[in-house]
Amino acid sequence: MKSLINLILLLFAFVSYSQTFTLVEINAKWNQSNKVDLPKIENVKTIYTYLEDQGPELQSRIKAVPVIILYKGNTPVKQWTANLSFKLNITKEEIEYAIRENKQTYQRAGSN
Repeated sequence: MKSLINLILLLFAFVSYSQTFTLVEINAKWNQSNKVDLPKIENVKTIYTYLEDQGPELQSRIKAVPVIILYKGNTPVKQWTANLSFKLNITKEEIEYAIRENKQTYQRAGSN
């Protein structure tokens, strides 16, 4: 019984400390031609959504589309926004660098 409780606690600790990354692309329906082809990155979930489908608070905060937001868990850690051409050129390497940078920051902070 003790070992079962210890196993449950260990699994709970593992799940609570693991962080998942999510890439969210927000674009407008009228700007579909400038949709970003997000690269497939292992262990990173990608979501595509329209600005018109979001709440008024989020709509008022987005100034240019498309916008890509990298979340770690529920916290945004990096954002890329299009320029006046309403196009966004982003590479897989840029996204991977942001993920690596964020993982290192978290690991360093945890080791102190």
